[in-house]
Amino acid sequence: MIGIVFTVTGNAQNTPYIQDSTVFNPLDTIMAYDIFDKLSQTAKGKVILGGDNVKSIINEMKTQKSEPLKGWRIRVFRDRDQGASRRAEAQKNDIEKKYPGLPVYVTHDSPAFYVDVGDYRTTDEAEKMKRILISSIPEASTVLVSINFPPL
Repeated sequence: MIGIVFTVTGNAQNTPYIQDSTVFNPLDTIMAYDIFDKLSQTAKGKVILGGDNVKSIINEMKTQKSEPLKGWRIRVFRDRDQGASRRAEAQKNDIEKKYPGLPVYVTHDSPAFYVDVGDYRTTDEAEKMKRILISSIPEASTVLVSINFPPL
């Protein structure tokens, strides 16, 4: 997945507009931030996003409980032998060092331990990441699980 970063400035009437955009690969640097804070730091003049209560609606949505979202992760480790817990944590730490910002999850479903990465809504997104991981982790496979909602 490729992202775009926009530089927002204001014109003489303090109307924000997009001055510049940069394409980036989120695997290089994955950062999450509050869009309202980011716009207030970079925009000159006023930034209007669809009305007075947009921020309060988004904050309310963040706190609402909802049904689990089904999606895909890449399973990079599964083991049920003695010491599997320790090896799962080591695998998690290795992936976090190699791919900073990529979500890594260690789960235990007795008797096995699993390490899964990512939160992908489609198999295509998961397969793209799997192709990257498979060079260093040949046993990587996609699995259908409950995933975390993407940050708002």
